[in-house]
Amino acid sequence: MVTRVATYTNHTLLSDLALRNASRVTDLQNQASSGYKSRNYAGIADSAQRLLNLETEYSRTEQYLRNTTQGKLRLQSMETAVDSMLTIATEMKTLLIQASSAQQADDVNIRDEADQALQQIANLLNTNLDGRYLFAGGRSEEPAVDIEKIGAPDNYMSALDKSLTTATTLTALGVTSGQIQIVSTDIDGNSSTSTVNYNAATDDIGDIMDAINSVTTNRAIASLRGLGGEGAPLLNIENVGNGSITITETGAGDLLGKLGMEKIGNPRPDADYYNGDHQIMELRVDEQYDVSYGILADNPAFQQLIQGLGIAASTEDEDALTTALGFINNAINDLPNVQGQIGLDIANVERFEERHQDFKVFAAQAISDIETVDVPLTLAELTQYETALQASFISISRAADLSLANYLR
Repeated sequence: MVTRVATYTNHTLLSDLALRNASRVTDLQNQASSGYKSRNYAGIADSAQRLLNLETEYSRTEQYLRNTTQGKLRLQSMETAVDSMLTIATEMKTLLIQASSAQQADDVNIRDEADQALQQIANLLNTNLDGRYLFAGGRSEEPAVDIEKIGAPDNYMSALDKSLTTATTLTALGVTSGQIQIVSTDIDGNSSTSTVNYNAATDDIGDIMDAINSVTTNRAIASLRGLGGEGAPLLNIENVGNGSITITETGAGDLLGKLGMEKIGNPRPDADYYNGDHQIMELRVDEQYDVSYGILADNPAFQQLIQGLGIAASTEDEDALTTALGFINNAINDLPNVQGQIGLDIANVERFEERHQDFKVFAAQAISDIETVDVPLTLAELTQYETALQASFISISRAADLSLANYLR
């Protein structure tokens, strides 16, 4: 087709219009097939910066939501573990009341029941989620509780009705001079034997303790403390590890008999079983906000429960079981507070989780509004432009046929 000067302007306008329509048809076809306004940022240049900002915030919000989900799972696992501990404590309380009220410790097999409960508590405190021991604080790669140390140490203790001091003389106790033999065995079966001579005329309880404690190889230690760290001071001779200890009279004396020494587990007042540290975990839940969360295995409520179970697992003495019941009662009173603290942590995390979920919905919609198209509306617009494009082609074709010769025919 030859363009003449007379038709050049008209032809150029029609051609430009057709090209614009063709370009628009191509864009609309791409949008209708992909659902997106453009395949690059240049196609949405006027909204590109806003889109980038929204995408950055959306990505950050997703990370916060992953953090809150992970933190909530950990807290819920801890809450479940504490709830199980409370159930165990309540069941043991019932058994202890039954055993002490009817003097039926043998019938209810209280020692085995308490030992099993102690192992269950240890396993609960060693709750692991995704490779983290939840009750171990910052040392979450290691079990929070050393199961070998959670029970009360093997221990001989003087009668509960005899309050002693280091100055209490053997003469005042009516003791006859003699000798005791201490055989202490560690958890690997290695034994050591030592003897302690005592003179009723010159020695006191402090001298007996010094004689035992001065031998560092005997794996035994003597101390004055009440049962469970409470009450009148009593003489305790215990295995320093987690093995066993046996004490016998080997001379003519009667120290053990006069003191009423009996094998009764007496849990140490510290949380020697705890392997973790005292770092409270933190969870980043917002740009400038961290939530401190979690409970440590050396929490006083857990210690009380472990002490009570440790005593009950080591003796059937009625007075000792009464003391054990007191510790377990204290634990039952305190464990709901632990549950409450975990519940508050969960509620705090959920508050941020809900906020981030709301923002995520908003950001997703805003991003969609910028990036995507309404496909039915786009198809309708595509039809209009295709019609306009066809009309442009027809107009160009007809304009090409215009000539003076054709007009004069």
